[in-house]
Amino acid sequence: MTTSGTVLVTGATGNIGSGLVPTLLGAGVKVRALVRDEAKAAQLRTQGAEVVVGDLENLDSVKKAVAGVSKIFLLTWNGPTAPKQASNVIQVAKQAGKPHIVRLRGYGSPKSRIIRDHDTIDKELKASGLPYTIVAPTFFMQNSMMAAQTVASDGKIYMPFKDGKVGMPDVRDIVAVAAKVLTTDGHQGKEYVVTGPKSISFHDVASALSKALGKEVQYVNVPPEAGKQAMMGMGMPEWIVDGYMELMEDFADNWGDRVSPDVQNLLGRPGHSVEQFAQDFAKYFQAVPASA
Repeated sequence: MTTSGTVLVTGATGNIGSGLVPTLLGAGVKVRALVRDEAKAAQLRTQGAEVVVGDLENLDSVKKAVAGVSKIFLLTWNGPTAPKQASNVIQVAKQAGKPHIVRLRGYGSPKSRIIRDHDTIDKELKASGLPYTIVAPTFFMQNSMMAAQTVASDGKIYMPFKDGKVGMPDVRDIVAVAAKVLTTDGHQGKEYVVTGPKSISFHDVASALSKALGKEVQYVNVPPEAGKQAMMGMGMPEWIVDGYMELMEDFADNWGDRVSPDVQNLLGRPGHSVEQFAQDFAKYFQAVPASA
């Protein structure tokens, strides 16, 4: 392990950050976590992380978070202010010792506004003169948990995905790749695409869940508008939902039908299979409360 100094983790309470913080701490890394909500800071402090409560859109918060760190795990939200959030970090980092930025972005079609914003961020990062590494996962296996309630209630996965195949990665492998990049040398200027070990469709996800749950689960393709209304019903902002629908349109047409060797090369093992994912997370697809 070659990391010295402190690693700043943004998005520390999200799907990836909440796994990355304890992984880094377990490896002996000093971690500073940036969170927006003081109520979510207690668990991070209990784990051993230093916590800064603030917002990536507030320059004073960013300056406080970046001061003195050696590396930054930069994860922005998928909303319309993501370029501003990232730009604030990049500009502050240029004046604060030029820490190595490990940037997490999405791997998807530029038809999506989310991906176009990611491209804008990457262009600024590459031109900044800062040391950087880009980690780009495609559509997460864990995104299938949006269907947890319908799997539990009637054995159905409803997604606007047609028969499209994607090299879906497990979030646990994204965390492991990010931790590897943050704790070892030789990654500056490189870009890693994170996929699962096999390109799969939602028919494959349904089959894996059928075996793990001991009941029949079927995948049902739905029209894009129905998919949009379902996500809006979950409380997601319309701008983000439209960005996801733009992504899914091309994924449905096999835009993401590829498997990258980067997980195997970085970790010395393949990523988790959809069968392993289904077994490990089966309980989430059983009796799911409405608030899950």
